[in-house]
Amino acid sequence: MNNKKSKLVSCVIPIVRNDQFVAGCVEAIKKSTYKDYEIVIVDEGLERSAQRNIGIRRSKGDYIIFLDADMRVTPYLLEDCVEKIEGYTAVYIPERIVTKGWFGKLRDWERQFYNGTLVDVVRFIRRDQCPFFDESLHGVEDSDWERQILKNHPDAKFSTSDFPFHHHDNVGVIKYLKKKAYYAQCLNKYRLKNPSDKLLTFKYRCFDVFVENGKWKRLVRSPHLALGVIFLLMARGIIFWHRTMFYKK
Repeated sequence: MNNKKSKLVSCVIPIVRNDQFVAGCVEAIKKSTYKDYEIVIVDEGLERSAQRNIGIRRSKGDYIIFLDADMRVTPYLLEDCVEKIEGYTAVYIPERIVTKGWFGKLRDWERQFYNGTLVDVVRFIRRDQCPFFDESLHGVEDSDWERQILKNHPDAKFSTSDFPFHHHDNVGVIKYLKKKAYYAQCLNKYRLKNPSDKLLTFKYRCFDVFVENGKWKRLVRSPHLALGVIFLLMARGIIFWHRTMFYKK
């Protein structure tokens, strides 16, 4: 951009070697209305948290946005985040799940309950207030990273973008549950690091987040999807209980 006050945005994308989705992620960024950006792709064969840290070190931007290869920013997203971060530390970005079939629809519907809540995590942040990710965690490193921001900056405030990114993960039921089982291996360690985290309570994670601020009306309007979410909560609950009881790493 020709505006001298324009701020550089570093788009950090950790990928699995030869990731088939990254080209689409890059093309979506190139279509952004905000043009003062750099794209930092990290392909070192490491866990996502470690590759994100490499991306932080390599990036040169005033702001950093963390994306996965199967995510697509919408055209106005970067521009909106740069505007929304004024007076704030970081920005939440609404997520839309783009996966074919009823299960994809169910996950997208459930995800809308989490935007801007403790279940969500900020993705766009000022570089000078960006901590490194805990490389011993996977899956839950996002939530831990956000808790680090709040610990390092007790006065931190988060804004929310008006524009979403689209998540094209194409994950079916079996693969989805396997991912949750893998992520759950680090729950005990996360709990030790963040013992008072409200996110870990059954009441908030399985009830409050679905009914607060009038969101209960969505449950009433779509009872078939609400039942599907109950099934997912039960399945994840069983997985998390099993992992935290028997997996001590």
